[in-house]
Amino acid sequence: MTYHFGVYVFDARSGLLHRRGQEVRVQPKVMSLLALLLHQRGRLVPRDVLIRSLWPDAIVTKASLSRLVKEARRVVGDDGRDQRVIQTLHTRGYRFVADVRVENGDGPSSQERAIELARASLEAALEIGGRDLRARVQDFADACLLAIRDARRSEGHVG
Repeated sequence: MTYHFGVYVFDARSGLLHRRGQEVRVQPKVMSLLALLLHQRGRLVPRDVLIRSLWPDAIVTKASLSRLVKEARRVVGDDGRDQRVIQTLHTRGYRFVADVRVENGDGPSSQERAIELARASLEAALEIGGRDLRARVQDFADACLLAIRDARRSEGHVG
């Protein structure tokens, strides 16, 4: 799948980022972060999900994630003030907000992306506990129900 945003093209299969046709050298973790955010574009990706996905076998601080986001923003010409590409939702997570055109659309549907993100968020919440566990379970259930309703409507069922 290839993502086009602004003057950038990110090829998810090759893991390469190009700016105006020129390859941009990017650290692997930064590339992984961009891939995660692009895959979930337009949706909040909780900090704990990002940390768990990017550092599955390590314990890192939120500051490590903040530094990685800062570097990702620098790579795509964004900054913490304008946030035209990567938006911070304070204490919650990040969202890829730039307009994106996708080619080779064999990827997951928006409903599948929503369910996958909800599942990952729920797994992270279960693993670390926390006071927002009930809200995450409710978000997961809501995302599943919405996806089921959308699928039924697209198949012609009344829902």
